[in-house]
Amino acid sequence: MALQEMLRGGRAVSAEASATRLDACTRVARELTRRGLDATALVRYGMYRDVLGPLIAKLTAMRLAPQWGIEPAIESQEFDHEGWIRALDLPAQVPVIKKEGVRGAAQEFIALLAPKVSRLLSWISVATFRDIVCLTPMADIRDLPQEDMAQFLELQIPYRWVIDHFTQTFLHDWETESLHQAHRWLKGQETPPCPPRLMCDRSIDPGCLAEEIADRAAMRGEAGQRSLPSLMLPAPLHVDTHATTAALVMDSLTGEMTRHAARLLGEGRLREAAAVFEFGVQGSPNNADLYNNWAFCLIPLDPSRSLLLLAKAKELGFHHRALHTYNEMCCLVSLKRYRAALSLAGNTWVEAEAPAGPMMSTIWRPDGPGWRIATSADVRRDLVALAVLVATQQGEEDDLAIWRARLDGLDDSDEAA
Repeated sequence: MALQEMLRGGRAVSAEASATRLDACTRVARELTRRGLDATALVRYGMYRDVLGPLIAKLTAMRLAPQWGIEPAIESQEFDHEGWIRALDLPAQVPVIKKEGVRGAAQEFIALLAPKVSRLLSWISVATFRDIVCLTPMADIRDLPQEDMAQFLELQIPYRWVIDHFTQTFLHDWETESLHQAHRWLKGQETPPCPPRLMCDRSIDPGCLAEEIADRAAMRGEAGQRSLPSLMLPAPLHVDTHATTAALVMDSLTGEMTRHAARLLGEGRLREAAAVFEFGVQGSPNNADLYNNWAFCLIPLDPSRSLLLLAKAKELGFHHRALHTYNEMCCLVSLKRYRAALSLAGNTWVEAEAPAGPMMSTIWRPDGPGWRIATSADVRRDLVALAVLVATQQGEEDDLAIWRARLDGLDDSDEAA
């Protein structure tokens, strides 16, 4: 959704750029309204994380950790930094976190910002569309009572469902609760927060939906349920405010962390990139994506530890099966456990060969004795290619014949498509 991207990436550096962004968001909102969607509610609830991420990043001036390898950001001319400092009772400057002790740094950061989340949600819950887009603070922002916070986070579920329904092509990219909402809707037990006729503009295959839900349930289990942002919260009086707000801070910043870590990876600064995600995990210990990304950064450096982190990501519900298997294979190859890599690929191929759809992914590809970072349009193909390479190098003729046949099968299916 164009509006979502504008909210995530908007860092205006001039009055002209800010006005252009506001005008673009307003035009999109008017079109959504014309089609019967409540654009303000969609942004307020369904996209609140896309608002919080840039806002928290600006408030901290991108000084979360020197490991990120960045200088404190130059604040946007249009961002009212002082106004937000006063409204949230923050220190004039967020302290620069020292390089030593990622765990302590995360705890310090959470202690500073987590208590402010209720005010940020309070602001989002009443701010105008214009003020949300422009990140304009109010003179007086009060804390959101715990009961209201629970209600706010429950309201985001149906609006997030609408966003996933219209913007995410493949079910594997949907929030888990969006899948549940869609399942109930197809059974006639759920009503979307928009005219039902709009939902019929896109057809959802009940079989594929049920398969995705079952797959996540099987892979995740009770212990791996996400705490945020997709948890259907319990009764308001039982909300763990600290855990909820701490996870929300880190989850809101996941996009920012990923962008900066990608730059560090591109510069070959793998340990610093890994520290970004280690920092995030300390504040959001149930976030499968952060664990997966942390593991990814360590594949060429510490494959043994990377394997442990990948296992944790799977336990927490990381559900891109082919990508997970490929990353594990890279670790095993780095450890010279070639037979184990081929066995893993063979044992999981039945699962990995039938994804919900293609997926662009950042991966490590073999490059002589080491690895180079690359973008993959089809991780299954890279998985097969890696198996072919390992089987060739190790002289495993039987395995080589099997994996070459699978590669040919992928080529034939692509040509047929």
